Amino acid sequence: MRLLITITGILILSQSLIYAQTDNISQKVYAHISDAEKYSVQINKNDLEQIVTTLCSPEFEGRRFGSDGNIKAMEYVISELEKRNISKSNGNMYEQFFRDDEKYGTNIIGIIEGDLYPDESVVITCHYDGLGTVDGTLFPSADDNATGVAALIEIAGAFSAAASGGIRPKRSVIFIAFDAGKHQMTGSKIYARYPVKPADKTQILLNMDMMGRDDCGLKANEHNYVFLLGHDKTSPLSQIIDSINAIHTHLKIEHDFYKNQQVFDLFYPTSDHHNFNGKVPLIFYTGGINADVHSQHDSHDKISYTTLRNRALLVYYTAWTYANR
Repeated sequence: MRLLITITGILILSQSLIYAQTDNISQKVYAHISDAEKYSVQINKNDLEQIVTTLCSPEFEGRRFGSDGNIKAMEYVISELEKRNISKSNGNMYEQFFRDDEKYGTNIIGIIEGDLYPDESVVITCHYDGLGTVDGTLFPSADDNATGVAALIEIAGAFSAAASGGIRPKRSVIFIAFDAGKHQMTGSKIYARYPVKPADKTQILLNMDMMGRDDCGLKANEHNYVFLLGHDKTSPLSQIIDSINAIHTHLKIEHDFYKNQQVFDLFYPTSDHHNFNGKVPLIFYTGGINADVHSQHDSHDKISYTTLRNRALLVYYTAWTYANR
């Protein structure tokens, strides 16, 4: 009997410890969710619009790789990261310089160092160059890809505000605006060869390109959708994103492209994530192809800034989850 009482006591104590541990884990998970929600307000629709409008102004000449306007765009993006207190990737500078076809380019790289696993990373990317000015005609390149740049800057600001508030991610979060996305994606090729953190410890890469329009082809009469390409839609990652979306962003998520393999095969390799395909887990976030892509009509006034913010938030919450899980 005494043995039975002892065993029963041990079982009760063990069960109590399990419940206590479960409650503790739940509280930590809830705390992470609450923290993410708290700092999501840093991703502001008005700020997104201001960044896109600025990058599309004549001062930046369409941001063509190798142009004076492109250099001004690089300086502007760096100034926005500095305003948000984003750390420089190597401690001294944001710039990763390279040369291609007798032109000089610059990837812009900021980082929030992880406090537990700093060598492991979540990487968020876009390209900041555009089509430039051709025969006196300005190609503003608003959706392609001032929208991705605006989203990157605002997401970086949210992580930085959290770090300043004492909520630093467990893993490092790296923010990269690639140059020469329109020039054979040279900038992302260079970074793939010379990453600032070990590639084999990259948890996930999240690439944003053409994030602001919601009048894409067959979806011309729909709003608030997003294409997520480059991952298995039956994977745990997809389940995580669907859960985030159900709670926070309420986007209609498409895991393919127009349900047409030929269109997917044509479009998917055209953005910077493709240089990491098969090397790291990745997702390509996009609003898809609209009628104004690669034309002088790709202007800031045609962007849906509500949709852009929702898509940026989905990237933010996904990055937060992978940085802290």
